[in-house]
Amino acid sequence: MPLLRIGQLARQSGFTTKTLRYYEEIGLLAPAGRRENGYRAYTDEAISRLRFVRRAKDLGLPLDDIRTILEISGEGRAPCEHVLVVVEREVSQIETQMRRLRQMRGDLLALKSRMSEAIASGTAIAGECPCFRDDIEQD
Repeated sequence: MPLLRIGQLARQSGFTTKTLRYYEEIGLLAPAGRRENGYRAYTDEAISRLRFVRRAKDLGLPLDDIRTILEISGEGRAPCEHVLVVVEREVSQIETQMRRLRQMRGDLLALKSRMSEAIASGTAIAGECPCFRDDIEQD
């Protein structure tokens, strides 16, 4: 099995060498063996592991959860139950964020409407924007 130096692993995985060193430090990537010249030497298993990390990150999973999933797998257990808990939590957070964004969108559209009315009616005066004045009726 050919060993990969960190630069080769970076090119094949799409992560920077700095990121790979960080991932090794926090346990997402198994510590590399060292060649006689001191260079890090990774096996093909590192590529598979990093592909998983990439997919999990693309789904928005936090690095701590990714590490836990890898640890459970490394112990020879199926991480499915843990993954389910993580996914349910992430979906809940996304739904909460979507509710907040819908509310913010509504607030901004209402502000836009009030501003358009203020401009059209001439209540907008030079040097002052009435959008945040207390005397403007809010919806």
